[in-house]
Amino acid sequence: MGLFEAKSTKAPTYSVTQRACLNSTPTKNSSASSWKQWHSTLIRCFGKSGANDVWVMAWDRYGRSNPNAYSTALGTYMQSQGVSISQSGGEHIANAYSNVFSSIGGIFNFMKIVNMVVAGGIAVGFLMLLYTLIVNPDKAKKTMSVVTEGALLATPAGRGISAVSATGIGAKQITG
Repeated sequence: MGLFEAKSTKAPTYSVTQRACLNSTPTKNSSASSWKQWHSTLIRCFGKSGANDVWVMAWDRYGRSNPNAYSTALGTYMQSQGVSISQSGGEHIANAYSNVFSSIGGIFNFMKIVNMVVAGGIAVGFLMLLYTLIVNPDKAKKTMSVVTEGALLATPAGRGISAVSATGIGAKQITG
């Protein structure tokens, strides 16, 4: 059951029907409609007063911290049942921060996947290069010279060296 375990040392006795109602307690991820439906079920099992007591206990433990669990319709329904669950300004701010941090967590999970894909791509490229080195060393030598030249051109120092050698400055010329 979980709902009454930490509240008292002696667990109350419930009928089979009441236990079935308690076993269907919404979780921290349940929607507002689930909470409303569960309250209706509790009324049939415990009566209005008992249902309100059990519902509030579960709401405080599981529902209040879930921004998706509260809706205006649920607030209006519970108000008509004699229970006020309106959210304070502090709860609205806490829920907003919860949503922001949840989104950030999702981004980090996405980045883990991207990092694995990039690492896998690098590993496959290295294995292809290794295969080429083993099977055809001459082709690998040509490929490496192109890669080295491209890497030199990608850096400012490499572009400077290429520009100097292209103009012939500093190059020895043999005259005869």
